[in-house]
Amino acid sequence: MAGEHHDEAPVIRIVKKISHGGHHGGAWKVAYADFVTAMMALFIVLWILGQSEETKQGIAGYFRDPSGVGGFGAGALGKQSRMTMSSQTTNHGADATVLDMKGDPLQQLEKEADKLKEMIEQQPDLKALSGQISVEVTPEGVRVEINESEKAALFESGSAKLSSKLTQALSVLGAEYRKVSSMVVIEGHTDSAPYAPGSTMTNWELSTQRAMEARRALMDGGLPEQQVYMIRGFADRRPRFDNASDPRNRRISMLLLSPEGLRIASGQTHVVAPVAGGGAK
Repeated sequence: MAGEHHDEAPVIRIVKKISHGGHHGGAWKVAYADFVTAMMALFIVLWILGQSEETKQGIAGYFRDPSGVGGFGAGALGKQSRMTMSSQTTNHGADATVLDMKGDPLQQLEKEADKLKEMIEQQPDLKALSGQISVEVTPEGVRVEINESEKAALFESGSAKLSSKLTQALSVLGAEYRKVSSMVVIEGHTDSAPYAPGSTMTNWELSTQRAMEARRALMDGGLPEQQVYMIRGFADRRPRFDNASDPRNRRISMLLLSPEGLRIASGQTHVVAPVAGGGAK
């Protein structure tokens, strides 16, 4: 009938979501990645085991010193890093050896010092200056110094020109250093005799120029240029003898760098150098 109101029951719709199983999250991806990583590590280990002893030492050295700053740990993997040369990668000769390649570092340095002392006694050009040559083992490496004597001058007075005896001795040492693939630092020293007032030359320039001339003589003997790590001129600031004016303080030093010496030279280890008094020459 018109106007008659009927209450209708509400219609309720129930929607069911049917799951089709889906995936089980990302856990399987993590497990698979772990498996692949483990297999890759296994293959690397198997590859290393099949390599030569030299390569194994190079790999071990890389993990001990990845940056190559130590210079002696990079082994066969490194060539140059931060201006340093790996002592194990540089083959300057068939009989090349390296300082501190293995074993006790101090013992290795002493063995190299003994070899140099023996060579000095055997080589005529060095034996002629045996009273003026010193070999010293320090934490920085093996330092060989050739100084003037009161009777035998090694330099022209106030000049960087080397005597023929010193030139020949340095040439022999250059041939020997070529066999030891370690970086070399060459140092020049003067006594305290000053230049005349108004001179543009000082003992700083003189000591550095003498070290440069020594470098040329060493290279003429066979020392590769890339094996020279640094040239230093100390003027009269590091006298070997107490009297700063002693002519024996005029000398050339050659330092075969140890790993510690290379760190010091590259600025990785800071040392306080003693301050010596004196003027300039």
